[in-house]
Amino acid sequence: MLKILILSASIGSGHTKAAQALQKIFGESAQVVDFMAKEISLLNWLTKKFYLAALRFIPDLYDRIYKLADGRKVGVSTRFLSSALMYLPFARLMNKFRPDIVICTHPFPEAAASLWKFLHAKSEKNFLLAAVLTDYSLHEIWIFGEVDAYFVATEEMRQELATHCRAGQKIFATGIPIDEKFSRTEKSLDATHTTILIMGGGLGLGSIEETLSELDKIRLPLKILVVAGQNENLLARLRRTKISHPMKIFGYVSQVDKLMAAADLLITKPGALTMTEAFAMGLPLILHAPIPGPEFKNAQYAVAHGAAISVGDKKISAVVEELLNAPARLAEMKLNAQKISKPFAATGIIKKLLDEKFYL
Repeated sequence: MLKILILSASIGSGHTKAAQALQKIFGESAQVVDFMAKEISLLNWLTKKFYLAALRFIPDLYDRIYKLADGRKVGVSTRFLSSALMYLPFARLMNKFRPDIVICTHPFPEAAASLWKFLHAKSEKNFLLAAVLTDYSLHEIWIFGEVDAYFVATEEMRQELATHCRAGQKIFATGIPIDEKFSRTEKSLDATHTTILIMGGGLGLGSIEETLSELDKIRLPLKILVVAGQNENLLARLRRTKISHPMKIFGYVSQVDKLMAAADLLITKPGALTMTEAFAMGLPLILHAPIPGPEFKNAQYAVAHGAAISVGDKKISAVVEELLNAPARLAEMKLNAQKISKPFAATGIIKKLLDEKFYL
């Protein structure tokens, strides 16, 4: 039996959810490890803490660094630095698990794994390295010559990545892996109210309290579901919040598919995994408060394909009211979301990796 090691990063929840979706299909042969966990490496953990602090307190600086690292010269330096700093934790994982296949859902473990393959190119310890990109745009920090197979969200990304890759590297436009229950959960809508789901990712970001204040201005009959994720402080504040519409508040939930099934509309920041899950459910999106970096491009993708509206400088209350007063447009957005949905991406990725022809 092949041994599969799936390396994720607990920077937000998307990378982890993608890894778990793959593990669910693989079964017992696959092990998911959070590469940024404290028990894996103190340095990795501190890097994660710095990243999250930068997002929270100096997002403009983070945005500039992200854009700068997307340039060729700076991107090469960034890749080399992350490879070198994170190599030893990866080496320890290699000695512990001795995998046949390593799958990375974040560029940090991918960098360390790529350096290992470079240094052990002629060693029997080597493995097949796959990178699963978890956004709707390509960034320079993902590009390594040692990666055997890339799995990307769209055909446009596949074509763009092909211009950067060496001969022999395989690239597949499979979509972003999500739990396939999102394709099977049936809708359970309330005919008397429009149900709006508000999410901010695993960290509970995305100006959720301001969103509630905006929705409170709307006089149409609404029912509101709010997910605070792992943000305990936000959860406590939300439980003290009073608005005129019926509202249910949740912390971290494992049954997001059930909440999406009960919703007519999702208001969220444009995290790629949340968007991908919503596409699978045929759930229209209103996108706002993107984290600097890839979430701007995630939003552009969803809007360009007619599955979402980006708030921009408008008031959320105005955007929601305008959409709810145009049921034909709302119905069209549902269809558009389903058209771009790839709910079985996890199975597609695994079939490629386990196909004997893949290794020829």
